[in-house]
Amino acid sequence: MMMPSSSSPTVTTVLGPVPVHRIGLTDAHNHVWINPPDGVAPGAPVLNDYEASLRELLLFHQAGGSALLDFQPYGCGRDARILQKLARESGVHFIACTGFHLRKYYPPESPLWGLSAGAACDLFVREITRGTEETLSEKDATPAQAGFIKAACEATLEASPRHLFEAAASAARQTGAMVAVHTEKGASAERIVDFFQRQGLPPGRLMLCHIDKRPDPGLHQELARAGVLLEYDTFFRPQYHPEERLWPLLEAMGKADLLGSIALATDLADLSMWASTGKGPGLASLPSLIRARLLQRGFNPAGVQAMLGENVLQRLAG
Repeated sequence: MMMPSSSSPTVTTVLGPVPVHRIGLTDAHNHVWINPPDGVAPGAPVLNDYEASLRELLLFHQAGGSALLDFQPYGCGRDARILQKLARESGVHFIACTGFHLRKYYPPESPLWGLSAGAACDLFVREITRGTEETLSEKDATPAQAGFIKAACEATLEASPRHLFEAAASAARQTGAMVAVHTEKGASAERIVDFFQRQGLPPGRLMLCHIDKRPDPGLHQELARAGVLLEYDTFFRPQYHPEERLWPLLEAMGKADLLGSIALATDLADLSMWASTGKGPGLASLPSLIRARLLQRGFNPAGVQAMLGENVLQRLAG
């Protein structure tokens, strides 16, 4: 569990708590291991080649990457035992999540959807305070605690599992964990923030993911000033026109002095986008290409450092 202190706040990684000052550049949203359970609909991401994952992480680390948030929760392909092994062999810090993903990434009979709000909250709290289910259930495994809670919003908030959102809010209140919300192209962002506020969780405990797919500077500035952390990750997704949308959005947020409310990521849950396969920019693009371009475009070095780790690490550490 996160154990902030006045002298040395820490972040919970799969290998244990690590002081924030010992963690550098951090990818705020990614996936490095997904082994979907039987029954998942075709088309779900698959990342279950250990050697490919390790090669990709070594490239990330060699380029200056220090840590990443892994966004695969229990029941849809996560294995924190693998994350522990990858962390040891690559030197990259992993912050795993509890919580839930979109319904389409689970088999129809997944027990998650039948849990009450209270039972789901207990699961989330247990994974944060004691260890992830797969590491607790294996006799000789070292428990790996989750470092944050993921909640996935469907196309609308109404279509999302309200009881699991309530469970995420309750678990966050009990543990102090950050809640990172998957949005569908930024949809329902305002309502998501309002929902969690009504559940007693202030905006400063929230990160909204993929929000740059809705590149409205006015909305982003309003959310940032309310205290929400905004995660941007469409740098290498041409269908979202990053040159015309993401980069101008970043510049607008910089002019508004709101770079302290942004966390950057690459979210490359696809082997075709990994450098280790010879096909894509890869995880190393964040500490190399993206960081270099931010500086070339005149972003303040302190602001770049904040967006590339400091902002999200401060939220994780409470």
